[in-house]
Amino acid sequence: MSQLEFFKPPTKTPARSEVRLIAATLNFQVKLIEALSATDADQIIKISQGLIKPFGVGTAFTKKTVWKYFNHPHTLPFVGVLRDEIIGFLVGVPLEHFSDEGWSKVDPTLGEHETIYTYAFIFDEKHQGSGYAKMLKRVYINWLKKRGYLYVSGHVREGISQRFSLHTRVLQKFPNWHDTGKVFEYYQRPLR
Repeated sequence: MSQLEFFKPPTKTPARSEVRLIAATLNFQVKLIEALSATDADQIIKISQGLIKPFGVGTAFTKKTVWKYFNHPHTLPFVGVLRDEIIGFLVGVPLEHFSDEGWSKVDPTLGEHETIYTYAFIFDEKHQGSGYAKMLKRVYINWLKKRGYLYVSGHVREGISQRFSLHTRVLQKFPNWHDTGKVFEYYQRPLR
């Protein structure tokens, strides 16, 4: 599949998001978005505004980019829902969808279809540090393991990937990643 096919916006959006419940506690749920509604797209865009201050205007989702990444089954868009409100999200994308990007060539698993690239992971500001993000990440990792993926990868600020697991490797560092003025590292974390 070419990147143009992967980034094709939907022809029709449902009135309510079509979701699959993946995990739940008393008032917090992790859901996989199979088809995104316009209302939930607006909430995702609003939450992504939290990326602007640390990383710049170009990092927030827009009405155009939200459909690119909330595009199941080509992507794996998970949301954290607290009392029926989306408070955060995490989007995984098969690494091969980025094969035209220069940075993807540093990953030795490119072309093996065993790595999910974590494109975005953010929670609204008032729920950061509450433990919900950690719960969403844990569910995401377990979901990937059950489906046979061997690695998860992504770009994070320098030093962050050291917190993931003892076996996480930094494959390359990128100074001024996407004009953010910050050093990012591309990591690979084994799931087994």
